[in-house]
Amino acid sequence: MKESFNKKHHQKFIEKFNVKKNPSEVEIWFYKKTEKYIKYIKWIPWLKMIWIWNSISMNCASADSDIDLYIVSDNNKMWLVRILITLIFQVLWVRKTPSKHAWRFCLSFFSTIDWMDFSTFKIEDDIYLYFWIIYFKPIFSIDKTYELFLLKNSSWANLNPYNDIIENNKKYIKYK
Repeated sequence: MKESFNKKHHQKFIEKFNVKKNPSEVEIWFYKKTEKYIKYIKWIPWLKMIWIWNSISMNCASADSDIDLYIVSDNNKMWLVRILITLIFQVLWVRKTPSKHAWRFCLSFFSTIDWMDFSTFKIEDDIYLYFWIIYFKPIFSIDKTYELFLLKNSSWANLNPYNDIIENNKKYIKYK
């Protein structure tokens, strides 16, 4: 059975995380910074998708926020992609460290094309994972990886009630 959360659940999520409909100047700045630095990694041949998630994607970031990225690679290339991106962001001094958090990239979540189905680790009635998926902002998506992600997760999550948000998210894709 597909999980589906109603407007009451959505309102609870919005209130808990202070989700806003439109990005503030802070979030816009974070998006521009992300676009700038993706230029340094978009050449990696096995890179399939990068998106911003958490506070920035939900328009509730502060000036002290970091930039959480979810990165998808070809199958059997995740560790190589992870090492390359980590090295590049480290050399550019934009990777989050224990002492430098704000305005830096948190390379916290990597997967391969075959592991984009989040049902493998969701908990029952996981309202947070459900809405995180809805609010993800793809910045880089080639070979229709974002659409594949949505398809894989639509097997367990009813995303249809939030098609307007998902369609809006597609506007963030700068690299195809």
